[in-house]
Formats: sequence, C-alpha cells, structure tokens
Amino acid sequence: MSSLANDFEKVLRAFIPKELIPATWKFDEKKRRVENIQSLMKCGQLGIVKSAEQLNRDIGSCMCFPGSTQHFEIDSVVAPSPDDYTSLKNTMYIYKRDLFLLFDFKDISSLRECQREEVEWVLNDCLQQMDFGSHHEMIVKPDIKTIIKDGEEVLKNVMPFLELSKDCEKIYEDSKTRFMETLHVDIRETVSDCLEGTIVDHSTEKYHFELLLIINWIGFIMKGIENFVKKESINLPPLNSASLTKPIIRLFSIDKNHFVMADELLKTMKNCNIDVSGFEEEVFGMKELSTFTFREVSQKVDKDVMKNLEFVKMDDFRLIFAQTPIPTCDGGYCNLAVDVLRDVLMDIIVAKKVFQTTKEKNWIHIKKFFKSVEKYFDRTRGVYFIDLKNVKTIKELWENEYNSHLKHSLSSSKLMTTSKKNLAVDLAVVQCQINSLVRKVPMLLEFIHKQGSCDRLSIVGCELCDGKTLTEDSAQPQGSEKSEDALQKKMKPQSSKDTQSEPKKLNSEEAKSDVTTVIPTVEDKPSQKKKMSKKTKQPNPSEEEKTRTERIECLSKMRTSWKVYARSQSERLLEEKDDVIREQEEKMREQATIIQGFQRVKKEEDTQTVFDEKIEKIKSVQSNLLAIKKTLEVENPVFKCAETMHRLIMNTKNEETKKMAGMEMRRFEKEATEYTEAVEDRLAMIQCNQFDAAEEIPELPEFPVFSQKFRSIYKNIMRSKPPVICQQLLSSSENASDELEDTECVICLNNMNLEDETTKCGYCKRRYHNGCIEDWLKVKMICPTCDSGLLDEEEFPVLV
Repeated sequence: MSSLANDFEKVLRAFIPKELIPATWKFDEKKRRVENIQSLMKCGQLGIVKSAEQLNRDIGSCMCFPGSTQHFEIDSVVAPSPDDYTSLKNTMYIYKRDLFLLFDFKDISSLRECQREEVEWVLNDCLQQMDFGSHHEMIVKPDIKTIIKDGEEVLKNVMPFLELSKDCEKIYEDSKTRFMETLHVDIRETVSDCLEGTIVDHSTEKYHFELLLIINWIGFIMKGIENFVKKESINLPPLNSASLTKPIIRLFSIDKNHFVMADELLKTMKNCNIDVSGFEEEVFGMKELSTFTFREVSQKVDKDVMKNLEFVKMDDFRLIFAQTPIPTCDGGYCNLAVDVLRDVLMDIIVAKKVFQTTKEKNWIHIKKFFKSVEKYFDRTRGVYFIDLKNVKTIKELWENEYNSHLKHSLSSSKLMTTSKKNLAVDLAVVQCQINSLVRKVPMLLEFIHKQGSCDRLSIVGCELCDGKTLTEDSAQPQGSEKSEDALQKKMKPQSSKDTQSEPKKLNSEEAKSDVTTVIPTVEDKPSQKKKMSKKTKQPNPSEEEKTRTERIECLSKMRTSWKVYARSQSERLLEEKDDVIREQEEKMREQATIIQGFQRVKKEEDTQTVFDEKIEKIKSVQSNLLAIKKTLEVENPVFKCAETMHRLIMNTKNEETKKMAGMEMRRFEKEATEYTEAVEDRLAMIQCNQFDAAEEIPELPEFPVFSQKFRSIYKNIMRSKPPVICQQLLSSSENASDELEDTECVICLNNMNLEDETTKCGYCKRRYHNGCIEDWLKVKMICPTCDSGLLDEEEFPVLV
C-alpha cells in the first residue's frame, strides 16, 4: 500500500501541468501538503496561483467526485469528505457512492490509528459487496449526528462489560457471534474472513479489548448505514432493495443559464416508470451528452410530473488547471465542453507559454491543431459536455502538435533569452492572451459565444454578442502587415496624396499659374523654388511687384481653401462622432430592450410560480372537501341521529322528553343537511374555476352536535353519554373533552382522587366532592365557580 503522501503527490502532478513543476523540485513526505505547495510556488512558475492554500483546496476539489480513488489509482483513505448539494426544495443530497465516506469516525472514536486502519480495511471489503448502481445517482444526505449519538450509546454500554471480562477468548467469541447476527447475511462472510485475518496477527488473549472495539465500530457503521437506507427507501443491495420513486435530476449552470443532461433526465424518469414518450425519440436523436435547458424540461414534462422531480443544484465553479470530473449515467465521466476548451487554452498560454516563445510564422501550427479538433468544439450545438476519453484525445493531439512543430522551433538565442526570465504569467495577462488567441482562431470565439460562456471565459467586447460577424481578416493578430494597414486607415482617414488633391480641386485657377499650388511641405520649400525661377528669368521691378501681389493673393486663397478644408474636416469628424454616439445610444436602447425582456420573463416566471402556488392551495382545499364528502357518505349522520333519538324515546315515558328529542332531531337533521349542501356547493364552484385563490373559498359552517341539555338528559336516562356523530368533522373545540382535569375541589381545597364521588356543573364543567357541594347548596344553590344555577341531584332528581 502506497503512503498517503505519495498518493497526494500523484494527484498534485496530475492536476498541475508538468511544465510548471521543475525537475529539481521534490515532494517532502515529512512536510504538510501546503508546505510542499509553498516550496513549489517558490520555483517561480506558478505566479497565476493566488496562494498555496487556494491551490491545495483546488486539488482537493478536483478529487471530490464518486470513484475518485479508482480514477487516480490511490488509497481510499486519501479521498476527501464528499460535497453535499442543495435541491431547489432546499433538501441536502450527496452522491450515493459517497455514502460510506460520510461515516468518517476519526473525530468521534477513541480508536488508535492502527485500529482505525483495521476498521477501514474491513469496511472497504464490505463496500465491494454493495451494488451502488450508476455512480451519478444521488440520495438524501443522512443525519450523521443522530447515528453517531446512537453509536456512542452502544459503546458506553459495552465498555464496562469489556473491562470486567476475564475469559478473553470466550468473551470475544460470544461478542463476535452476537455481532454477526446484527449484520446482513450477505456480508457476514466478508466480515468474518477479515476478522480471522486480523486474529492471525493479533491474538485474542492479548488484544481482546482492541479486537472487540474494532468489532463494535464495524457493527456501528454497517448497522447505521443499513438503518438509514431502509428508512429512506434507498436501493442499495444487499442491505436494502427498493424501487426508485422520486426522480432526482442534477441541475447544472453556466452563469444564470440552467440545464440538465438529456440522457440522465430520460433514464431517471424511465426508472421511476414515468411516461417519457413525449421526448424519448428526441433524446435518441441527440448527440452524446447533450442538454435540455430548464425551460425546455418544463415544456416537455407534464406539469404534475414536473412537481415530483427533485432538481439538485450542482456547484458552478472552475478550478485553475483541471476541472472536477462529472459522473455520467453510463458509468463514465465528463466535463463541460467550454471548460475543456478553457483547460486547453490554459495549457497553451500558461504551461507552454506560446505568446512568449512562439514566432508569428509558427502560429499556423496552433491553428492547424484547433482545426483538427473542430469536431469536439461544435459551433452548431447548444450547451453540452465532452466525455473524458475525448478530453484525453484532445490533449494528446495538442501535445503531439506542440512537440512536433513548436517545442524545438525556437532559436538557441531566443531560448537563452527567455530562460533567464521569470516566465510565470499573471492571471490578468492570461485573460488578455485568451482574448487575443480566440480572435486569432475565430472558430473558438464562435464556439464560446454559442455556449453562452463569454463571461465565463472573460471575453471582452465579444463581436458576436454585439451582432457582428467574424472573418479571418478581421481576426489578424496585431503586428502583422494587414493589421498595421487597417490600423493606419482607421487612424488616418486620408493619405498625403488625398490631402493634396482637395485644395487642387478647390483652386483649379491657381493650379494654372506659374506658381506651384502644391501644399508646402518640409521637402518642398518655397525658397528653393524661388531660387530656381531666378535662374531662368530675371524679372524687372514692376513685374516683380506684380508677381509678389499675385503670390500674396494666391497664398490668401490657399489659406481660405485650407480653412474651408479644415472646417469640412472638422464637420466630418463631428458627424462621425455623432454617428458613434447614435450607434452607442442604439446599443443602449437594444440592451435596455433585452433587459426589459429578461425582466418581463422573470416577472412572468414569478407570476407563474405564484399562480401555481394558488392552484396548489385550491387543490388542497378541494382534496379536504372530497374527504369530508366521503366521510358524510360513509357515516350517514342523519341516520345515526335518528337512531340515537329512537333509542332515547324507547327508554322514557316522559312526553316532554320525547318532544325535546324530536325537536333535537329536527334541528340536527337541518344543520347536517345544510353542512352537506355547503360541501357540495364549494366542490361544484371549484370544479367550475370560480375561485382565483384558496382564501376566496368560504369556510364551512360548524358541523352540528347535540345540545348540552340533550346530552344531560340522555346520560341520566341511558346511563351513558350519547354517541359522537362524525367526530373527525368536529372543530377542535367540539372535539376536545368536555371534562376539565380538576385536581382539587375549590370548596375544601383538597385533592380529588379517582375513587372519590364527585358532582359536575353542567355549564363550567367544574367538579366538586359530593359532600362539599351538598353542604354548599344548602346555603346557595349556585355553582361556586360560575354562579350558574345548581341543584342537589338527590333532593331534586331529574324527571324521567
């Protein structure tokens, strides 16, 4: 078994590009992880990294996925604690395959390191017997605190027993037998074999206490997991076999855009026996690892089914050099396509440093590489993922292209120059170089834009976002001949030749004179031309004066023409400025329109959510009304009332009592009928969509009950209380017991025992000792508590 330090070094070297790790750097197993990273950063190649702590967290995050230990071929102990994810309904979830990692007892157990290793060894063998299904499946996160608390109680109970034991081997065998009986039958043999292997190295006579601790911790964890999966109905054979009832779908994000894997949505819903005929054929026709937006899912899936889907939000963060593998429903791993491109760009810019070391003529090889992987970065698809097998192919193609044409293309002089410099690249510089590179290779910018990831890759001023188109000419790198020509044309709207032609057109007459009309320049000085004219002809004074006058007039006209030209140029520049301002205002109006559209959509979504909540409340009221209707049909309260009255009338000869019973029956039947009709009316109005909110539905009247007078007479005659009709329909006040739990008599202030004979007031329900109330009523014939009339039943019996 490799050491844990070596395992971490393996992951570190897989995460950081090899070019950024000097051959002279060594990983020191005696130092902490962060200290080793700090020594690596001192080598000067990781200037893009903010801190050693941040890089350590990134490496840990890169390992945090189901099956990471098999992926990196490292010891399972190195795997970090699993991340938890929150659903849209605020329920915590984890990957099912990470369930065992949650039962990390290092911080709660008293086991020594060697004992923990034994427990982990046995648990790892048990883990191999579990059928976790696809590694993308998620389950509710268990409450570890409750399980730990139960486990601590188990250990507290067993510790005194272990310390008092004398016959070590017998105690061990008895404990092992009882322990095995608590385990699932399919893993008993695995645990038993592991324990027998441990006893070979550690005799029970000497290590019985430690062995029993190991046994109890294994049992604690395995039983905790078994209880949890059974309680939550999680399918984890052999511990528990259950059918999937609640579809759990992972919800991914790029900025504010949310989407799901189409294959995962289809497979999960089919496993839950949900009808997928509406979009099954569409998914089969889609390319590998394609996605549906959340809005598309809501349109394709029935509304009632949609409410039962549990969408779990996956964290949207990016690591600096390599991304965390994402499990797929077919047992593989993938990454977002745009994140794969980003990692390749980071290798080109940060690891290979092509901007510092590659000549302009060699950029053709970089473009050739991206042309060879164009099929992996499809500009015709929406957001999608790329399988890690294809990611490996892309990186291998880049390495081959670099090693074949770029790595050895530098001159020795340049190599010597760059080797003396610190080539670490700052993050801001990296972002600038990414912007430059994607414009050198326009298909990359098109792909990034299509994936909705311009902000994700910090693309500044994306031409496609502005509604423009890209061409190879428009994407020429700065410094090239075409770029310089374009820049000159942009900065100098007119050449010197064009500038000269303007005044010539404006001053055609002066062009015919013997004086040159070309605009004076540094090369064409007027003094030199004057000198040449004197050699050919010597004018007389009058002619010279005339010539000077004409020259002054010509210069005056030239100044005027220059003023006109300058004014026209100023006006043209002002017009261009106005055009730019108008164009910016137009863009702002377009952006405002887009924002308003987003706000309108958000408002519509919020409105739809509120509407759905109102519908849910109305349906809840409807469901309650249907339950009440069913109760009325089963209980038949009018018939039960008639039976009760008939029973009373047959047991009395008092005509007043019979008359009162008849009146009581008619009142009860009338109120019960009105109650039934009220239920029917509300159900009919809900069926016809008469209510916009549950609050608009009128409350039902109180369900009728027998009067207090009738109940008293019925009890005195029948020696029992009258039956309660439709008790589940009564309000809490009516349902409550009509007896007050008196503990003492308010007359004598002594406690009343169950065997004491008592008398109860018919109004306030207060009870008194028979002897106390008889003495009281001899003085006052009212209740001591409520002052209502109260008679001694022995002196004034009820007439029958």
